[in-house]
Amino acid sequence: MYSINEYNNLVSKYGSFASWAIWNYEDSKDTSIIDKNLDQLHSRYVLLGLNMSRLLNRPAWFNFHDNTHSRKVRYACNDNELRGSYMTDLFKDMIDPSSSNFEKNVTKKDIDANIKLFNQEMVDVKINEDTKFIIFGQSTFRFFNQYFKQDYGNEVISIPHYSSRGTDKEWVEGFWKKLNINLNFESIVNKYIKIDHL
Repeated sequence: MYSINEYNNLVSKYGSFASWAIWNYEDSKDTSIIDKNLDQLHSRYVLLGLNMSRLLNRPAWFNFHDNTHSRKVRYACNDNELRGSYMTDLFKDMIDPSSSNFEKNVTKKDIDANIKLFNQEMVDVKINEDTKFIIFGQSTFRFFNQYFKQDYGNEVISIPHYSSRGTDKEWVEGFWKKLNINLNFESIVNKYIKIDHL
């Protein structure tokens, strides 16, 4: 749980590149649902990507809330205990759609600056020893293990990136299997048929 002051601090510091695993069933891009459900936000899970693939000139918390591959994250998280989890990238304001290009171009200065920012972000989000990190993609997992993990003894769960090949159903069910979540994929997706065809 976050007080209004704590939440407003998170918005001002991280709203341009992070988000929360909570989506509006009628409009996946409507991030005002986050402001309206502060009681559902938590840090029991923190979902981690590597970096943003494009600049987001959108409202706060828009990352992970478009209707591209990140719809898989919505299917996987919005209807179980993951709803309300914090979501962010290891590297802030470093835009590159190609993880291989990113890995070639990132510098030690970039890494050091983002470790410092990430550590402060985790303090502000109020993670604890029971928080679980869910990491999207091999590149993210590699960077986390090599540079970020030393400050954390938390459980780490590695998931293929949501833009990886395969069907939505395969990705989501693989995600659920790693977290022992038993849900029916078709019944979840049916909740979003309207917005997925806009």
